[in-house]
Amino acid sequence: MKIKLLSTIIAGVIIAGCGSDNNNDVSVPKTKTTSVQAYDGAVNGMVATHTCGDETNTTKMKTDGYGKVTVSSDTFAENPEQCSVILSVPEGGKAFDMSNGKDMSKVVYSIPEGLLVSGQKVAATPFTSLIAKTMASTDDSDVKTAMDAVFTQLGLDSSLTEEEKLGLLTDPDATLEKLDPAVMQDVVAKTMVLSDVLVAQKDNEDLLLEDIATVTTTIAADLVQKNPEFPTQTGSDKPIYVDLTDELADQKIFDEAAEGKVPADIAEETNPENIIVGEEQDPANPPVNPNPDEDGGTGGTGGTGAGDGSSGGTGN
Repeated sequence: MKIKLLSTIIAGVIIAGCGSDNNNDVSVPKTKTTSVQAYDGAVNGMVATHTCGDETNTTKMKTDGYGKVTVSSDTFAENPEQCSVILSVPEGGKAFDMSNGKDMSKVVYSIPEGLLVSGQKVAATPFTSLIAKTMASTDDSDVKTAMDAVFTQLGLDSSLTEEEKLGLLTDPDATLEKLDPAVMQDVVAKTMVLSDVLVAQKDNEDLLLEDIATVTTTIAADLVQKNPEFPTQTGSDKPIYVDLTDELADQKIFDEAAEGKVPADIAEETNPENIIVGEEQDPANPPVNPNPDEDGGTGGTGGTGAGDGSSGGTGN
């Protein structure tokens, strides 16, 4: 009986030993992650492609209702200054500005190598994209030089502190909340128009920073002058926006705006009676489902304008 009991105990020890081999306590190092935001307002539905030297990878997830997506990369987390980022919409996909429902499906935002700094937040915006474009079109690839040139040409150099400029490039939502209302209005208008300029003229490699800036500042000023409560509709709390990508793709119209004039076609779009009245989207239930593995391609209905019956998904 004792022998039988001893045999049973030994067998149990052997089985337990085998089990412990399959569940060892050695921790497997996890890849570090970094949150990246697409921002105009927050843009839902974009994927992030980071390049750090020979390392290139694109997220499967899309930006969520807060415009954020997670990049998994030790290099990107530890040495972001060596990396560049592109936020884009997958072929056939959709993207929306969560602040007003504007269709952003044609938008591509970029962050040039050298702009990111370890410990700072990461955001891809029309401003970071223009800095990247400026660096690519000149022999001087210095980030600080390009950044200063962009803010100066856009007329934001005197109205923003250095800290606020950096904030617009890294944590725009929080930075905008801290700005003087008039400065905030100016920045939001220029952000919106600049985004349309970059989409409309994306294939024009010879485009000068001065022309981009003049078009942006001219139209943004007209937009605010006609809609004094921008970015909301005068007399209501409804968000408003313009989509000028079709007009600005016409080279004659673009060239006229580059001379500091508001073209007739654009002046019509910025009039209060023609302005697009949008709808703020629910970040917890965004128009585009950020998870490609879940059933259903979208979250809420999203992207529909209100107030004047205009669609919020008119193409950008």
